Amino acid sequence: MRFPRTRAMSPALWMAAAAAMVAFTLARPAARAAPAGQAPATAGPAAARPRPSPFVPPQPLDYDDQDGWTSIFAGATLTGWDGNPAVWRVEDGAITAESTADHRVGSTHLIWRGGELDDFELKLEIKLDGDIHSGIAYRSTTDLAGWLGPSAPRAGGAAARGPVFQVPADPRWTLYGPGLDFDADLQMAGNVEERGTTRREIAWRGGIVRAAPGVRPRLIGSLGDADALRAFLVPGGWNQIHIIARGRELTHIVNGHVMAILIDDDPTFFRARGDIGLQIEQYGAGRVHFRRIWIKDLDGSGAR
Repeated sequence: MRFPRTRAMSPALWMAAAAAMVAFTLARPAARAAPAGQAPATAGPAAARPRPSPFVPPQPLDYDDQDGWTSIFAGATLTGWDGNPAVWRVEDGAITAESTADHRVGSTHLIWRGGELDDFELKLEIKLDGDIHSGIAYRSTTDLAGWLGPSAPRAGGAAARGPVFQVPADPRWTLYGPGLDFDADLQMAGNVEERGTTRREIAWRGGIVRAAPGVRPRLIGSLGDADALRAFLVPGGWNQIHIIARGRELTHIVNGHVMAILIDDDPTFFRARGDIGLQIEQYGAGRVHFRRIWIKDLDGSGAR
C-alpha cells in the first residue's frame, strides 16, 4: 500500500500513517512454506465438512429372520397339504412334482389346507428343472363359477386337440385366482397372473399396474427394466420368493428385488381372501421343487 504524499499532509501525519502500515503488516500471520514437492497453499476459505444426517436408511431384510412367521411345511411330510398323490411327494426336504414326455401331468395344485387368508406375507424357495412351468397361487379358489358368477368373463376352455395326460387335471386341485407366475424360461417369472379369467397376465415384471372396472389394466409406474430384473433370477437354482398381499395391493419380490406390483380396484375380479397352492403346469417337462415355506398373518384375523 502506498500513501501519496501531498502538500496538505504534514510530516507528523505522514509518520503516523507509515507506522500504522508497519503495524498492520506485522500483525498478519506469516505464510507457511509448502513442504518439498508440494505446491504452495492458496488462500481461501476452509473446506466445509458435511453435516451428519439425523436420518438412518432402512436396513435390508434378513430373509432367514422368521420372527412372527409360521412354518407350513416341515420338510418331511405333506401334512397340512392336499393334492393328487400321483403327482406330489417330498424328496430331499422339498415338495416335488414331475412331468415327463412319457408321464405327462396336467396342470394341478398342492393346496395348503390351513385355511383361507386375506392379508398375509408368504416366503418360500422354488427351483425348476428342465423346461417345466410352475407358479404359486394365493387368494384362490377351486370354485370358479362361485367366484365369477355365470356372466363374468373368464378364460376359454381347453383346446379340442392337445397332448394326452397320464395324470389329467382334476377340479379338486385346480385353483383359480391371483398368483405368482414362474416358468423355467423365466419369460413371465415374477408376474402377477390370474388363472381362470380373461385378465391372465396382469402385472408384468418391472411394472406397477392398476386394474379398474371396464378397462384394461394400466401401467402407472416402473420398477425397472424387465430384462434387467430377469438377471436377478437363478435359472435351474433356488430362488427366494416373497409375496405380500395387503388389501388391494399385491407385491411380488424375488431374490430381494421387487418384480411386480398390482393395485386391483376391479370388483369383478378382486379376491380379498382364498387358498394358497403350489403348482405344476402341463407345459414343458421337468420337475418343480418347493421348500422353506413360511406364512405371516398381517391383520390378525387368522386363516378361516
